Amino acid sequence: MKPQKPAEGISTTGVWDDARSFRIGCECTDETHSVDAWLEVNRDADIPSVELAFYVNTWTPYFANWGERLRAVVDILFKGVHKQQHTLLLKKQAALNVADAITSTVKLLEEKNG
Repeated sequence: MKPQKPAEGISTTGVWDDARSFRIGCECTDETHSVDAWLEVNRDADIPSVELAFYVNTWTPYFANWGERLRAVVDILFKGVHKQQHTLLLKKQAALNVADAITSTVKLLEEKNG
């Protein structure tokens, strides 16, 4: 298998000099399960790094799972944090395309920013 152009499972949503943003779609095709990713190469010579941030929307229907909703409120109020997890289903080709998008973007941003 080789990375595709255009790529299945991932699309570019933004392009800047030092960053790119992507939308990674879930195989289940539910748009609310997609993940937005931000990839930025840090130009700080002392701490060279790549920042990869994921933005995930989690939903709890208003009239469903009252116990789960209440637990989230209690966690935030008394612990200061509420932990959740998100699963993203990808076909093998889509996973390869996501990996290639990350690799090629890092290479491109490093070349552009010296």
